[in-house]
Amino acid sequence: MEMPTKCKRDMATIEYVEPKTKSFTFTSTVLGVCLYNHIMRFDNCIFVVISQDNTFSSLSVAMTQRNSTNTIASTIFNRDPDNRSESIANLLIKSLKIPVPIYVSFNAKIENAGLKCVISSLIANFKSHPDLIDIFV
Repeated sequence: MEMPTKCKRDMATIEYVEPKTKSFTFTSTVLGVCLYNHIMRFDNCIFVVISQDNTFSSLSVAMTQRNSTNTIASTIFNRDPDNRSESIANLLIKSLKIPVPIYVSFNAKIENAGLKCVISSLIANFKSHPDLIDIFV
């Protein structure tokens, strides 16, 4: 068996890539309940956590259908029998008109009448921080 006298070595180059991840946190009060809101933008999705006590207990996703303006939404998991996180995700994807999925976790004891205020607050914060969605538009 013949041993090579010289090994050919390939040189790898490492290139720094600026991460596109951003996050924004704010509080809001809806029907007397203080909510902690956390929005995280990743390269290929947006993740929103709305919680009364900083816990994560449900998760839903909404997205636009490929080659269409129609949206679809689904609950991934939920401890409660309602679908409020799914409703919020669906309304956000329709309002923001972005081509990436939006994941929403909603954990708060708020009457359904207060959901409109929750969604309005989220949309207002997305619009006041366009850097959260500018890479998708």
